[in-house]
Amino acid sequence: MASERIINAAGGVVWRKRAGSGRSEPRVDVLVVHRPSYDDWTFPKGKVDPGEALQATAVREIAEETGLRVRLGPPLVQVRYQVANGTKVVDYWSARAIGSGADEPFKPNKEVDELRWVGVREARELLTYPHDIQVLEDFRSLRERQGHRARTLIVLRHGKAASRADYDDDLERPLTPVGIEQARALVPLLAAYGARRVVSSPAVRCAQTVEPYAHSIITFLEIDDRLSEDTRAAQVTRSVAALLDRKKPVVLCSHRPTLPWIFDAIGTDVHELATGEAIVVHHRKGAVIATEKLP
Repeated sequence: MASERIINAAGGVVWRKRAGSGRSEPRVDVLVVHRPSYDDWTFPKGKVDPGEALQATAVREIAEETGLRVRLGPPLVQVRYQVANGTKVVDYWSARAIGSGADEPFKPNKEVDELRWVGVREARELLTYPHDIQVLEDFRSLRERQGHRARTLIVLRHGKAASRADYDDDLERPLTPVGIEQARALVPLLAAYGARRVVSSPAVRCAQTVEPYAHSIITFLEIDDRLSEDTRAAQVTRSVAALLDRKKPVVLCSHRPTLPWIFDAIGTDVHELATGEAIVVHHRKGAVIATEKLP
């Protein structure tokens, strides 16, 4: 018996604040697109390129189909449905439109000939497929908790580093070639969440892990001694509290022994991370909305 063919794809429920809505609890519009080849209304999404992370796929496909830049928020429900050549598995995220593109005229392309910004109720009436309505309902539930407006903190363990035995000063241990590749691979993942502030332990291996991303967004790397291995829980708590208070998405890079204190300060479960792995924490007003592991 032949094994089931899985086709992975990713996309998002793109949203923006509705013009003229109140500031205390602004109403939102979501984006639906019309595909002439299928004559359907759906959410922007597309297949994963070889070696591409799902988050990077979601951001790329949204840009290709709509011309919009987005940053990902909390993940939404994963859907599965049958297509002619197998089973399609689509991962979705809440995706906030950023920049001025959301207000500019749409230029039709070979995949999408029309898009509409509509309220959730109107979107439900427009959408062609039941699985898209399932995704919309998940977004609606998130929106009711104001979770779509969650802030993002990415907690990263440094990449693979040289042996401690080879260095008198542990702070000076650099990344190995494997660690350097891990650092490069993180760039599109961190970009998908729109990280704008990059914070690192003073250890060389931590700084090298996030330097490629900091360089890609043309920002400086902030060194925080409170995130080092030689730290105390109270120092970590103060550092994390300041980062949680930031509106813009933040990535911090630290060490395995320090991670439990970081997660405790955030108020989430302790996660075991291998070198080069990260946890994305979506939070709002002191509450954790969702977490997801990278890569």
